[in-house]
Amino acid sequence: MGRRLAAASEPLRDLATLRDELDRMFRTMGWGGEAVPAGGWSPELDIEETDDAYVLHVELPGVKPDDIEIGLEEDLLTIEGTRDFYDEREAEGFRRIERRFGSFHRAVRLPAQVDADEVRADHEDGMLTVTVPKAPQARPHRIEVTRH
Repeated sequence: MGRRLAAASEPLRDLATLRDELDRMFRTMGWGGEAVPAGGWSPELDIEETDDAYVLHVELPGVKPDDIEIGLEEDLLTIEGTRDFYDEREAEGFRRIERRFGSFHRAVRLPAQVDADEVRADHEDGMLTVTVPKAPQARPHRIEVTRH
């Protein structure tokens, strides 16, 4: 009985492993498919779209605002920086370290024209929020129907 159960769970375990690997692969790619450079890490992010803007919520715990650079060239938004490793005294007692340190990079291709002059970035409690307004011509327009 136990042997049959173990054999039946192998495909499920393989499927879970495949799903985890695909999740990892997609997390390391930007919206437009830009891969993370080898040796770096990629922060988790969510992208929210409103009628007027794209809002990116990026998890950056332990990263100081001064260590973050944000760039926008045409439709490609890049976020990069560094999370420093603990100093020797702080790292002395750790038995396990799972968080990634060093440089990070995310590149997100935005699907519509944006207003680069009005981009805002706020950093609070380890969360970076980047608001990228859509260009006026990319915003939805409601056309009023008049009666004659």
